[in-house]
Amino acid sequence: MKHPLSENIREFVFGVEDGAVGNLGVVVGMAQAAAPNKFILLAGFATMLAQTISMSAGTYLSVKSEKEYFSVNKKSRQFGKEYAKHKVPLISTVVMGLSVIIGALIPLSSFFFFESTAGIVPAVIITLIGLFLLGVFKSNYTNNKWFGSGLEMLIVGGLAASAGYIIGTMFGGI
Repeated sequence: MKHPLSENIREFVFGVEDGAVGNLGVVVGMAQAAAPNKFILLAGFATMLAQTISMSAGTYLSVKSEKEYFSVNKKSRQFGKEYAKHKVPLISTVVMGLSVIIGALIPLSSFFFFESTAGIVPAVIITLIGLFLLGVFKSNYTNNKWFGSGLEMLIVGGLAASAGYIIGTMFGGI
């Protein structure tokens, strides 16, 4: 059996990116709306828990479904069957769940040290750095150059995370 992380690089990258970007949007949106820190932390932990459960359950069901689909013996499905036979739904689920937690804690950690709006810039900076490093890490498993892989992850994640800031700004005056 191959190493669980190399067999689940998709789940690892997806989990860290989704946890980081999703939670960055929530905590920055809450901070931009001038919510008290205890509410920012509550929203961040609630989002992290919900994302972890949702993404883990979805991973388990989708990997299991994929294996079931490719278990049908047809030549046109040979590549997928080879890919899916190494996947273990439970391992993929654990990798996804832990990855979401790791990602979600990145932007949330800023609010352990900074109050409300003061935590926005540090949260964004550490999350963007984390996303860049995730891309660099991913390049160890692909043929992509480390800088390009890191930059791609930073740009895509950064664009997605900007939604929280915009929404927080819109609701900040309410």
